[in-house]
Amino acid sequence: MRWLLLAAAALLTSRATLAERVKRYDFTITPSLLDPDCNGTAYSVLTINGQFPGPTIRVRQNDEVEVIVRNQGDQPSSIHFHGIRQYGSVGSDGVPDVTQNAIPPGGSFTHRFKLVGQSGTYFYHAHVGTQDDTVQGAFIIDGLSEEVEDSKDEEGEEEEGVMMVAKYYENHPAYLDTPPYFYHDGPYSYHGEFTLHLTEWWHQPFQDREAFILSPDFTHDTDAATLLINGRSMYDPAAASCSSGGHTTFDVLPNRVYRMRVIGGVTFRTFGLGIANHDMTIIEVDGAMVQPYRTSTLEVGPGQRYSVLIHTTASQGSANFIIATNYLYRNTNEGDYSNGVAYLRYLDPSQLLNKRSQDTVSAPQKYAGYPVLPKHNPPNWIWPFLRPLKPAPTDIINNPPDRTLKIRPSPTTLPDGSQRYSINGNLSPMIMDIADAAKAMSAGVSEEDTPLLHQYTLAQTQTMQPDRLPVQPDGFEPLLRTYPVQYGEVIDLVLQNVKTGPICIHHPWHTHGHSHYPIASGQGEYVHARDHIKRNFPHPIYKDVSPVYSSPVDPQTNGCGWTKIRIVADNPGVWAVHCHITAHMLQGMLFVLEEASDRIQEHQLYR
Repeated sequence: MRWLLLAAAALLTSRATLAERVKRYDFTITPSLLDPDCNGTAYSVLTINGQFPGPTIRVRQNDEVEVIVRNQGDQPSSIHFHGIRQYGSVGSDGVPDVTQNAIPPGGSFTHRFKLVGQSGTYFYHAHVGTQDDTVQGAFIIDGLSEEVEDSKDEEGEEEEGVMMVAKYYENHPAYLDTPPYFYHDGPYSYHGEFTLHLTEWWHQPFQDREAFILSPDFTHDTDAATLLINGRSMYDPAAASCSSGGHTTFDVLPNRVYRMRVIGGVTFRTFGLGIANHDMTIIEVDGAMVQPYRTSTLEVGPGQRYSVLIHTTASQGSANFIIATNYLYRNTNEGDYSNGVAYLRYLDPSQLLNKRSQDTVSAPQKYAGYPVLPKHNPPNWIWPFLRPLKPAPTDIINNPPDRTLKIRPSPTTLPDGSQRYSINGNLSPMIMDIADAAKAMSAGVSEEDTPLLHQYTLAQTQTMQPDRLPVQPDGFEPLLRTYPVQYGEVIDLVLQNVKTGPICIHHPWHTHGHSHYPIASGQGEYVHARDHIKRNFPHPIYKDVSPVYSSPVDPQTNGCGWTKIRIVADNPGVWAVHCHITAHMLQGMLFVLEEASDRIQEHQLYR
């Protein structure tokens, strides 16, 4: 126990203040040919600096970051830094038609922003078309210090986070006699860390998939051929690996504690994930540290991130444990294992020193040695049971909001038969090309409701204020097609699910410019008079992706589940809020919060 007492003392007394730095990165988007799942056919994709996933950004809390993005591809592009709140730097959020014009081929864009008060696991990705399948990479922010936040138990007695974690380890005495820890984050200590980054791979050019999504031929989303782990896997798990693919391995030593960062870079399906013979302890969600929660599986959807602690056992010699995934929340293949497989590989110290990078192991017999993964998760999964390490401010969480905005996507068919979503009956401002604008106008939508194709929304808010139209009862302003909010308002967003086809679909919603507090969810249709006081997330976590789970369908409205999230309007700008299934975003499941646009200029860090 001596190590635990020393660690606790260090965590409580540390007040290290590190000088803020400017970290610079140079990204070049270029075409590449990839066959990451050994299917035998390479497809043309876009990558950053020729890497997939792209280079990792690793910085510290409160650093300033400069990223120069050069587009050497053959079509417009942009980069969004997912989960980074961009305080005072809305112009660097990377959303075409909203915060900037897309970067044309041969062009460049310089992002500058400061990581105000943020640490944890993030990522960046393209925000044009389906380029985000391969234009993405990890973004890791280390905390400034090892300071411990206080938390409260249910009886209201204050309990220091370090003692809470100490109690957890007291229940696992096999992990106490370990070598000194090299890494610390808040009350958590560990010997090493690695990142598991999930992406999906389709056996077709990404331009063809995007064209299908936006065409009259679209009928439903199609599954990816392969789930990749750190940019590689096997389309046929039993086949021989190739030079570009194979199963990723994560090498560890016995009797250690490792932090595994999990990035949901997938753009369509939600997956279960587990490790054979190993539980995981969740310590972070979307950049927010949480109290330790032990689980055998994770639920990883588009845009979501976690950190978990993995305790290796005292096994001797080499041993391989399968990291497996399965499909969740769709009729197609629900509960079945996917071909996204990796390995946790035990080595002794001499093997670890001499190992080859990206070394692979033999493929398993089908499902032999796989961890048991639930075929179905209950609605809301484990979210009601997770608790933040730092509780949400009671005045924000317990008091009524200033306003509630209900966001209701509905299917819309354009005259040529192509499918789009409208939000509360209005088309999204992020229509991706001129053809979509023409289709909207031919459908009888007024010119005011089509995008001003040569000027993005952020610029319009600064030049068109005298010409603005009255805000409608649902909060929508029809000229710029935004939802204006005032500085300092506490806003509840009700994200309503609507049946749009044979089944009701699970949607992961992401807020730009903000993390948010999920406070409630329900079945069917949200009715404000009935549901406004409902709370079923007793300890809201400050995160930036919240799923809207499907439920039985309300026969009168087709409503099939809702989630309510709360934001504080403390960041002037124009911020996209959208489903993080890329196809749905492209089809219009996106709206824009126009937040205190009269204060954007005075809040800018960079001119």
